Amino acid sequence: MPSIFRERNRRKNVTRLLKLFVILAVFVVLYMNLYRSIMGDERNDAYIGWVESLYWVLTTMSTLGYGDITFSGNTGRLFSMAVMFTGVFYLFIVLPFAFMEFLYKPFVEYQSGARVPKRYECGEQKHVILTHYDSISHALMEKLSQFGYPFVLVIDKLKDAQKYHDMGIPVMFGSIEDRETFEAAGIKNAAMVVATDDDIRNVNVAFRARDVDPKLPIVGTCNNPSSEDIIELAGANHVIRFAKQMGSFLARRISCTDNNTHVIGSFGEVLIAEATVHGTPLVGKQLQETTLREEYGVNVVGIWERGNFETPEATTMLNNHTVLLLAGTQTSFDKYDHDFKNFSSNSAPVIIIGAGRVGRETAKTLHEMNVPYRVIETDEKKAGMVDNSILGDASEKAVLERAGINKAPAVVITSHNDESNMYLTIYCRKLRPDIQIVSRAFLHRNVEPLHRAGADFVMSQDWMGANTIFNLLNRAEILMITEGLDVFSQKTPKSLAGVSVRDSKIRDKTGCSIVAIKGDAGTIITPSPKDEFCKNGEIILIGSEAAEKAFESKFCS
Repeated sequence: MPSIFRERNRRKNVTRLLKLFVILAVFVVLYMNLYRSIMGDERNDAYIGWVESLYWVLTTMSTLGYGDITFSGNTGRLFSMAVMFTGVFYLFIVLPFAFMEFLYKPFVEYQSGARVPKRYECGEQKHVILTHYDSISHALMEKLSQFGYPFVLVIDKLKDAQKYHDMGIPVMFGSIEDRETFEAAGIKNAAMVVATDDDIRNVNVAFRARDVDPKLPIVGTCNNPSSEDIIELAGANHVIRFAKQMGSFLARRISCTDNNTHVIGSFGEVLIAEATVHGTPLVGKQLQETTLREEYGVNVVGIWERGNFETPEATTMLNNHTVLLLAGTQTSFDKYDHDFKNFSSNSAPVIIIGAGRVGRETAKTLHEMNVPYRVIETDEKKAGMVDNSILGDASEKAVLERAGINKAPAVVITSHNDESNMYLTIYCRKLRPDIQIVSRAFLHRNVEPLHRAGADFVMSQDWMGANTIFNLLNRAEILMITEGLDVFSQKTPKSLAGVSVRDSKIRDKTGCSIVAIKGDAGTIITPSPKDEFCKNGEIILIGSEAAEKAFESKFCS
């Protein structure tokens, strides 16, 4: 189909040029006849030849007249000026523009477009087809490249395709409205189709791709809740609403309302939770002195200190700002909560800054968690869409005080403007040095600046979206703790079957820490150095993306 459109455009351009030349020919013939008539009158009805008339018209229109043939009367001179102006306008303006627009420009575009492939050459490994370039798909490409997954970006605008091709992105030019485009993209050998454009376009992608391959996994994103079902009906297997996902994540990062464990994910019976130690007898102790493993059967797999994640050591000191990342069973957590729930609690409302989509989803999740909240919003319409809202500007101290900044256990900043989020983070940290600050980042590059500004937890929308889509590639289950830090499960590699935890040296070789191991004897959440990995078992680990890649490279290849 794209070739048919290009052929149609070529025909149109040729037709337009032919029309312009026909008009030029009409002018020439008309002026030749007028010249013969006017010059014949001046020469007393002498015969004027066609060669002479053509010669005069062409030299006059091109402003190259030699002066060898001139009119002596005013009528002839006026006629000469009319011919000259017509020539200047037509030969020096209209025809050059038409030549550039209808011949040279299409030729250059064709030559440039020849650099962009119209077909993706599939390899042995299944690839991912992306249909839109944005911050989410860019982050997804980075993850796919990191883990060795091939992909191709299908773009239907030649200029954009050329730009992305020059950026080194595997790109293919073609219209997503054509069945042939998906076939040329190797959809029969694809692992997934990803649509991250606006809701309407994502519906179109899902429908077209599903029509070509009835079984292929298709992932689409949506902004409006009403679009979720439509994209599914169009053929998508998974529909991701980032506002809901982000709001839920931000709400579940709040851990300082009490000392209870707050579950953030699970791997079967293995639960991952966070708990603050503020005001408990754990403050001032080294980790080895807490006896959490012996008394409660929980495994401290990580420690947060002001937004910085640390791998726990036996000598790690706990203080009032420490947040523990725990692994355990529900029974273990229930026992932990029973002993620590009465030491410190803060029932004051959590402050949510912003009542946009993410802010409203954050409020909804907090409501489900029975956590009180107040929302600050400058837009009256948005403020009316959520309960417990305060109309005002969060950059004003009086508004924050009215929302309860002096007693609030946490503030959640949900603006889609990273500069505003940074400003508000610094301001809230100055007003309340001990408050927990959870912030959203619109772009991944602003995560580190927000941490430096004082945020305890930051999550970017593009990285969260990319991670969610990436985890749908039939991979092991992955729980994102924060930006760049995951808890993930792996089937026990053959190289580790029968090897003890001590001898495996997983942490030294990869940077991953073992959360739990599963095998014939059941699940061991606090594995000892002597415990061995079973052949058909499973390992749950925590580490950065680089550590996860290193584990796959060292033990799974």
